Amino acid sequence: MEAAATKPSPPVHRERLINRRVQGDLGEFSAMEWLASKGALIWLPMGHSPDVDLMAEFDDGRVLRVQVKTSTRRLSTPEGKDRWSVSIATNGGNQSWSGRSKNFDPAKVDYLFTLVGDGRRWMIPADTIESQRSISLGGAKYSEFEVERGQPIEHLVYAECSTALESPPTGGASESGEPSDSVKVVPQAEWVRIPPPPSSPPHGSPATENGGSPLRFQRTQISQKHQITIPSVPFRTAGLNVGERLHATADGPGRVVLERVGAS
Repeated sequence: MEAAATKPSPPVHRERLINRRVQGDLGEFSAMEWLASKGALIWLPMGHSPDVDLMAEFDDGRVLRVQVKTSTRRLSTPEGKDRWSVSIATNGGNQSWSGRSKNFDPAKVDYLFTLVGDGRRWMIPADTIESQRSISLGGAKYSEFEVERGQPIEHLVYAECSTALESPPTGGASESGEPSDSVKVVPQAEWVRIPPPPSSPPHGSPATENGGSPLRFQRTQISQKHQITIPSVPFRTAGLNVGERLHATADGPGRVVLERVGAS
């Protein structure tokens, strides 16, 4: 059985480098990377959806609706083991909170993908989640749904990343990094959004792991049907638009050049 209830340490203030909306984008990037590594084609909604953050289409015809949550709130058990408290309810947005919150509804999604501060990730079937407000990850419960570890985000979220524990969020800000409005339509598969990268290098400058946009946000994977998704950093830098036609040309081993059809 799971150990006794976890408890946070005294509140410790840490200066944020990014807001919770961008923190949520990091979670979506991580989910897309993991799903693409499993051969999925990713569909994204235009604008913000309160329930579905992305859809994953597999070669066998399955289309999964996925909600993504992130958390940097680390708790500790009486035995000193780490647990992560993940808010799965949404509190109206970061800029103006109406006081209304939206509980997690397993009927609206198929899976909950969660990324926590140290890079651990879970892909949890929605119908196995018992809470509507928050869940605790890192222990025996939901352990069977933990997937490969991703990139840690604490050093991207906070100016100083230490083992200090974070106090609960205040006001309408969602600790999950997933703000929302009260009412939004559920996205359809044909809607596409290119989410902004965490940061963008100067035009024409190569991104590096130590500065600019992390290289992992510029990588993609070829599916079994030879399909790829253009990552948002090169997509935006090249000035491409959704729906444009591209011409592909081989440019030596391991290199393919994509050019806009009709470009001068």
